[in-house]
Amino acid sequence: MHGIPALLICAASLAACGQQSDNGSAANTNRYTQAGNGKGSCVLDQITGLTWEVKTGSPGLHHWENTYSWYVPDESFESELDYRGAPDGGTCTGSACDTQAFVDAVNREKYCGFSDWRLASRDELASISDIRKAKNPPTIDTNAFPFAQPGEYWSSNDYSFQYNAAWAWNFQHGHD
Repeated sequence: MHGIPALLICAASLAACGQQSDNGSAANTNRYTQAGNGKGSCVLDQITGLTWEVKTGSPGLHHWENTYSWYVPDESFESELDYRGAPDGGTCTGSACDTQAFVDAVNREKYCGFSDWRLASRDELASISDIRKAKNPPTIDTNAFPFAQPGEYWSSNDYSFQYNAAWAWNFQHGHD
């Protein structure tokens, strides 16, 4: 699977740990706040404490049209099957077009003042998805993520049922 966007998160913000807004509903309008400092547009999820990258309409590393192949060079593999994915298989600017190169480039630039960015897990992607929006996708808060697309985004979880693949979260339908 090549050519899927990636959405990054950085480690939980200490200021937000343990905080919950009203009932934790994804529809809560106060759920996301501006986060970080310096270059970039990021939001803090007040429920999970995770800081998320926000895609942009400007050309470059964070452009919403960039796509990546899933690639984790440190993933172990045995015999002839290589579970690490494929390097540089997407279409992007600002880095090689795979998930590892993208993460490395974002960390080098200290996007939003952070240098601990990583690919989100499928459960973390699920935490920002709102299934109630499936009839009018994307199934994500477009006020917080204005360039989110109703399609698949890579997760950090490899797909053990098929080598050289990973789980993706689908914001068209709100599931993996």
